[in-house]
Amino acid sequence: MNEEAIIDYHLKGLMRLIASIFSLVGLVAGGPIISSMSDDVRRQVLRILQPAESSLRRLIYMRARELIVSPGAKRKLPCHPIPLRNGASDHIPAFALFDRRKWFKELAKQHRPLRGPGPRISSFDERRPAAQPPAPKSAATANLSKRLLALHNALDDIPAQAKRLARLQARRRAAGEILRRIMPLRPGFPPGYRRRITHIVDEILYELDILARREPRPPG
Repeated sequence: MNEEAIIDYHLKGLMRLIASIFSLVGLVAGGPIISSMSDDVRRQVLRILQPAESSLRRLIYMRARELIVSPGAKRKLPCHPIPLRNGASDHIPAFALFDRRKWFKELAKQHRPLRGPGPRISSFDERRPAAQPPAPKSAATANLSKRLLALHNALDDIPAQAKRLARLQARRRAAGEILRRIMPLRPGFPPGYRRRITHIVDEILYELDILARREPRPPG
């Protein structure tokens, strides 16, 4: 199986996987954001969402490096207005084309704040502070819905996303930027990578990451 066949095979697998998640969650492309989700469904979504995002990012990158584009003017990222089920409105952000940077404790100038309600004891001579209430599940579910919809929108139009990435990279090269990255894939393991393959999304990410890091063959 050649490289293009492998890419096409995993692209179709990723599309089937996202379609099954949409069916499980009850999301519809262009439809309303959901604000409630059972814990079991949430765990299933979280299990595949980050690896699926990383897989799509690598597909977009492989298509983008085949393009020759001019930097062009900086444009506002596209958003897709959709209704909420409570009658309000919200926006779906554009798909993130760059991996999140790794955080290294040894290189950090300040400690990353711990998540959660904070320490139970601030002083042995004072009362323990009341625990902070956790974020409402409805907000977390809405954010998951937005990520799923952004993933679906990008998966539905990979050529446009590849062109967007190529232009962004061209602008950064033309500006001679050093601090901001040009390479969308971070060094080392991709976000969502698991050493042990226990789900089809793990296999998709593993193989697409290998293909994306290969040097592209010269034309002809």
